[in-house]
Amino acid sequence: MSDDGLIRELPRIRKFAETNTAEDESFRQYLKTRLPLSNNELDGVVQGITDAVWEKLDCTTCGNCCRTLQIVVDQKDAARLARRFGITTQAFIERYLAVDQDGLGYFRTSPPCPFLGDDNHCAVYEDRPRACRDFPYLHERNVRSRSYTMVENCATCPIVFNVWERLKERFRPPARSSGKKHR
Repeated sequence: MSDDGLIRELPRIRKFAETNTAEDESFRQYLKTRLPLSNNELDGVVQGITDAVWEKLDCTTCGNCCRTLQIVVDQKDAARLARRFGITTQAFIERYLAVDQDGLGYFRTSPPCPFLGDDNHCAVYEDRPRACRDFPYLHERNVRSRSYTMVENCATCPIVFNVWERLKERFRPPARSSGKKHR
């Protein structure tokens, strides 16, 4: 752990995520059903924690999401990327995408993303797919409804992991009473 309290090492993060499954599920249930904050208040807290963590973690030191997640590429993404390469949308789709039974496109080589450089920089950053622009989804509204995805992304993204851990520190649920009265 660094001086700022953040954990950056993916093997440690994966181990914590694996070890803390029951704790994370319990906290997720508390966050969804019993945390005494409105959705807007919780979203604001998550936004603040995310900004503080993001300020100290550089995605290009990791790039794990680009190496491990299947990236959805919609029609608008394909058209934007095709323009970047000066080819037709259909040519881009044929060259780079596979399409699943639901009609969703994803990079044929995914994972990893074909545009991830050895330096963890995206070769098409300005034109990257929406899924990449939005990941890790911490700035989106209604954290409660997305808390399962957040827990799932803890093992993939150091930013998500550290935001989740700070949320748990800040809102640790009160210990449950055994029902016995102490005299």
